[in-house]
Amino acid sequence: MKLALVILYVSMVVWILPIFRQYKTNLFYFFLFLGICDPLTSLAITILPIENELIAVIFAPILFYTINIDRTKPFRISKTEIFIFILAYSLIYFISNLNIILLIIHILIALRAIYRIIIDLHYNQKINIVRFVLAFYMITSVASLLIYLNGDYQALVLFYTNLAFQLLLAVFFSLFSENNPKMNYKVVQST
Repeated sequence: MKLALVILYVSMVVWILPIFRQYKTNLFYFFLFLGICDPLTSLAITILPIENELIAVIFAPILFYTINIDRTKPFRISKTEIFIFILAYSLIYFISNLNIILLIIHILIALRAIYRIIIDLHYNQKINIVRFVLAFYMITSVASLLIYLNGDYQALVLFYTNLAFQLLLAVFFSLFSENNPKMNYKVVQST
C-alpha cells in the first residue's frame, strides 16, 4: 500500500505542472482546476470531516465547463453547463456513493472532449494532438472510476496502475501545449 500512496502523492505534484505549460491556451483553466483539485481534496480531508470525493464532485462540473472555454471570446455559461452544475450539486444529496456522480460527469467531460475533436476535424480538417490525448486521458479517467467502483483488491491494483499511467499523460501535458503548431495535423482528403 506504500507504493499506492507514493503514486498518489506524486500524481498530486505532477498534475500541477501542466498548469504552467498550458498557461496561454484554451485549456489553461481546465488544467488549473484539475491540478488543484487533488491537493485541495487532501488538505480538506485532513482539516474537515468530509468524504474524499466531495471536493472532486464540486470540481467536476467546473472541469466540464472549463474544457470548452475559448479564451478569445468572453466567458459564457450555456444552459447545458448550468444543468450539469445543478445536476451534480443536487445529486450529492440523493446518491450516497459520490464516485457515481464523478463517473457521470467524467463521461460527459470525455464526450465533450471527443466532440471538440470531431468539430475541429469537420470544420478545420485538423487534429490537435493535445486535445486528442486529453480525450484519451478522460476516457482513462472514466475507466479508472469504473475500476474503482468495482471495489475488490484487483480493482484497486488496476486503479493505481491506471493512475501511474496517467502520470505519463501529465508529463505529456507539461511538455506540449495546445497552441504548439507541431501538435496540429492537417487531415488531407483524397479525391
